[in-house]
Formats: sequence, C-alpha cells, structure tokens
Amino acid sequence: MTESPEGARAPEGSAVKTVGKVLDLLEHLAAAGRPVSISELASMTGFNISTAHRLMQTLARRSYVEQDRSTRAYSLGSRLLELGSAYSGSLDLVGAARPRLEELRDRAGETVHLAILRERDVVEICTAAGRQAVTVTRGTGRRDPAHCTATGKVLLAALPPPDLDRFFSLGPLPALTPRNITDPAELTAELVRVREAGYAVDEEELCDDVCCVGVPVRDRARRVVAALSLAMPKARFRSEKVANWVGMLSDASAQISRGISLSGGG
Repeated sequence: MTESPEGARAPEGSAVKTVGKVLDLLEHLAAAGRPVSISELASMTGFNISTAHRLMQTLARRSYVEQDRSTRAYSLGSRLLELGSAYSGSLDLVGAARPRLEELRDRAGETVHLAILRERDVVEICTAAGRQAVTVTRGTGRRDPAHCTATGKVLLAALPPPDLDRFFSLGPLPALTPRNITDPAELTAELVRVREAGYAVDEEELCDDVCCVGVPVRDRARRVVAALSLAMPKARFRSEKVANWVGMLSDASAQISRGISLSGGG
C-alpha cells in the first residue's frame, strides 16, 4: 500500500482486524499443542495462505513463534514464555505489595500507587485509595506518560543507558501541564538527581492540583521492578514533609521487596 505524502496510516479498523488475525493465529497454534504448517493454520483460521504467512513471519521475527527449518511448521516462541513469566512476576509483586499499600495508606493518610514501566508509560497495578474527603485515585490499570509522574521518573532513572536512549528515540515527549519536563537533556539531568536522591517528586506534572512522591521497589536481585508513590491534592503537599513521606515509602518498599524474595523462594 502506498502512503500519502503526509504518511497517512491505514484506517484504525484495518489495524484492529490485523491484531485480531494475529491473536487468532496464536490461539489456534496454542490449541493445537504441536507444530502446525502454514496451510493448516490458514485452514484453521479461515485466512488465505499469503495473509497467514505474512503474519506468522512477523511473529517469528519477534520470537512470538518459531519455525522449524526442516518441516517449516510453526510452534509457539520464547517471547510468549517471557511475557508469561512477566505476568506471573506481576502477580507475585501485587500479592506481596497489597497489604503494605494498605498499611502505608493508613499511616500516611494518602492514596498509595504501585506502578510498573511499559514502553513510555507507567501502568498502575495496585492501589490503596485514601479515605479522606478529598483524595487522589487514578485507578488500577491506568497508563500515564512516565516522564510526567513520580513513579515514572523513578523507573526511568533505573534504566540502563541504552534503554533510556530508546525511550527518547520514540519521539517527542508530550506536555500535559506547563510543569512537564519535555527536553531530553533536562529530563536526563532530572533522572540523575532522582537516582542519587532515591526518590522523585511530581508537583502538578501529570495534572493540575495533584502532587506525588515516589520511590523504587526492588526484587531479590536488587533490580528496580516497580515504583511506589503517595498521591495527594496540592493543598496537602508540603515540601518540608517530603523527607518524612520518603521514609514511609522506603519502609513499605523494603517490606514489599522482602515479600517478593519470600514468594520467589530466594
């Protein structure tokens, strides 16, 4: 297909159909429980062979499927195992974290968020909502740009340089409020400060009237696997309280880390 001079993309409906076809292929391959030829896959899914072949080759390049060189049959690939392991790890993390989030919520009196990094976003995987009349709750499953949040800055600060370079290579950083850091050099300097201090602060960077303080959560190998934050309305945020909040967050983070270690057998 030839793109327009402006680089117009295929209609959204076409992209959704393509995703559906990819999922159909993977699900049929999983149900078969054995290597499957491209002609059989096409028959099982109702796709023509050329479409099935094109999609399977794309999946093979990303290691979601593997193709036997001699038989040319396809089987599920290692990337799916990695994703499954990551999902299992997230469940262990949430299980270890949930009681600690509730304890921290009761201790600090504010909403507590646990988030992980996915591409350029942070994804909230567990929440303990504050019980005050006015509180901040974003909601489990919500995605937000990492550079706009305390949890995101903590997680970005832990990335190896090649991964951080890739983060910046994906395009300009959006400005959600006037207080966002969108310049790569300025954000890099901020991440150095976050790494050295061990915490990050978001003062109305994600949205107006909301402030957060975040710290890293580490696994038993001391790798940063998540970030923990306290979120509050701007009216209750005080700079002189940050050190106290960081102390409470760090205590909870250490307990979560110990919980991960126990659940992982390490």
